[in-house]
Amino acid sequence: MNIKFTSIWCCCFILLASVQLSAQNKDIEKGKEKLKEAFKIKDASKKGEEIQKATELFQKGGLKTQAINQLLGDAFLEDGDLSHAESKFGQCDKEGKSEGYRKVAEAYLDQAMGDEKQESKLLDKAMKDYGKAGKAKEGASAIADKFYERGEKYYPKAIDYYFRGVDTPSVIKIARDYEKKGPEGVTPAFDLYKRAGLFKKAGDLAWDSKQYAKAYDAYSAGENTEGMRKCADMFYSLGQESEAQNIYIKMVEAYTKTANTDAIEKLATENVNVMNYGLAARIYDKAGNLNQGKKYYALDKFMNLDLDSAKLLFSETDQANLAKALDANMKILLPLRDVKMQFDDWAKQQPNVGIEMDPETYQYHPVAKDEQMLIDYYKLIKDQISDQCQIISVNINKITNPELKKILMKRFLEYPAVGKILDKQTFAVKLTRGSTQIKDVYLKRL
Repeated sequence: MNIKFTSIWCCCFILLASVQLSAQNKDIEKGKEKLKEAFKIKDASKKGEEIQKATELFQKGGLKTQAINQLLGDAFLEDGDLSHAESKFGQCDKEGKSEGYRKVAEAYLDQAMGDEKQESKLLDKAMKDYGKAGKAKEGASAIADKFYERGEKYYPKAIDYYFRGVDTPSVIKIARDYEKKGPEGVTPAFDLYKRAGLFKKAGDLAWDSKQYAKAYDAYSAGENTEGMRKCADMFYSLGQESEAQNIYIKMVEAYTKTANTDAIEKLATENVNVMNYGLAARIYDKAGNLNQGKKYYALDKFMNLDLDSAKLLFSETDQANLAKALDANMKILLPLRDVKMQFDDWAKQQPNVGIEMDPETYQYHPVAKDEQMLIDYYKLIKDQISDQCQIISVNINKITNPELKKILMKRFLEYPAVGKILDKQTFAVKLTRGSTQIKDVYLKRL
């Protein structure tokens, strides 16, 4: 009997609940209809009253406040009232807030794309709502995509938003678009790669375009020692020794950060082997090996015929034998020092001429209209330079110490005229005064 009664009671409860749920669903549907009708009303006061009635129906239908606000936010959003939509979405649960703010942000973005005067203001609002939705990066990329789709004119705006979105793949996409434009696109593509921290890519692009200074700028920023090295070698080949040597020092700084002492030693040794003593000394100093630095500073001082300094440094290092050899050859070295001083003075007075690159060979040469100035200048001192080379030949061949002789030959061959007038191996005279041409006596590499 009890079991039968219980069964009847359960059936009645289920039926009652079903009836109640049906009634609530009807109230919710009525509320939706009421809300829909409310947004057709132009009068703000009447519109507000109808929205309130819709809200009451939602409450009667059993909806919680956060769910009601979700419906109201969607209604305001559809009506284009983004301010009220944002406010209602802000009163939803966590998931509702995120989704609601995202939809408002997208609506602001759509408005911005159609209103150039209000674009900046509307995009700020869009980004603010993307941020509230927890989707700031995705939002920035979405804005950037809109600008990108509008064409190259809008690439700068797209780029700024891609960076805000940390969207490196899209930045690369634009950089590649620029690359496809050929030479005119190299600079903007380079700037993008570098700004994105893709230093090797930026350096390689500039290198392939023969823009070696820019290539070094990128390689250096990324501490890419392999790239820096090839730039240094290129600068040397172009006669830009100072720039090349500064790159080597930057390489040492990069190696020092990673405690790569083997690489530093190799770099220094390479320069010692080609008698770049001044640079070798700077490398050792930078690496903290002061004794080796001092040793090669001594050789550099001698190479530049700063005889007193060289002698002092020789005696303070393990090169006392060179100090003695210097003393023994002093009468020979003094006229060589005078020649060097004279050559340096003439070289400083050489007219400045424009240098341009041959687009086919990539070789540098003087600008044609300036080259005559160079010819006129050297025409006046051609014979004097020829005579000075004779002095070099006589005195170099009197030096008995092979190391000192080798160093001085290397130093004087830095003047192009010496390698033209004298034999590079023996320093015997090849060209007499009469057979020497004006272009044979240039003292600076062009």
